[in-house]
Amino acid sequence: MSKLMKMLGMSPTAEGPFIQSPLDLVICLLAALVLAGIMMGIYRLCHDSLTYNPRFNVTLMMLALISTLLLALIQNNPLFSLGALGALSICRIRINTRDPRDLGFVFWSLMIGISSALGAFVVGLVGTAALSAIMLLAGGSRRKKNVLTVVVRGRRDQLQQVQAAFAGMRGGKLQSQNVFPDSFEMVYDVTIPPEEEGKVLRIFENMEGIDGVNVLAPETQVA
Repeated sequence: MSKLMKMLGMSPTAEGPFIQSPLDLVICLLAALVLAGIMMGIYRLCHDSLTYNPRFNVTLMMLALISTLLLALIQNNPLFSLGALGALSICRIRINTRDPRDLGFVFWSLMIGISSALGAFVVGLVGTAALSAIMLLAGGSRRKKNVLTVVVRGRRDQLQQVQAAFAGMRGGKLQSQNVFPDSFEMVYDVTIPPEEEGKVLRIFENMEGIDGVNVLAPETQVA
């Protein structure tokens, strides 16, 4: 086990704590900073503007550094560990996350801090690389670029004409449709480049019986 720990860059407990000098502390903090920076980049790539929270992303960096400093203070001293446990037990943290994956990023941040404080830099690097690959391959939730939501309202006798117009658009996908005795409302997602957004409005402006057209950008950030 001792040889395995050394191969992974972690000092066994019997050999004493890894952080024994100010230089060791600086090295651990720099390692945590680099790994947390990679994690922050992956967090940004895996979220769209509706779920991305920049303040939470900064909090992840803080958690990595704080956990490194806490372990540096505790070291192998049982009294310090009991004191830290008692101090943390009175803290109740409630975070309203926009994405359930954010909880995984919290534990990722703690892993970075713990591995850095123990000197297990290889463990932290391999773990960060593995989690980054998993999130990029299977955890992405970004919407396609240039996707617009178009809301059209008009007379019911124009319903089929509007449907035919959307059918001719690239990436047209019906989201909702409300039909009333004398009118209708349709919501479509269409994929078009930014320079062609005006064409959507012109198509429906030239139709008779259209009461209104709203073009929304789904990637607009919500506070």
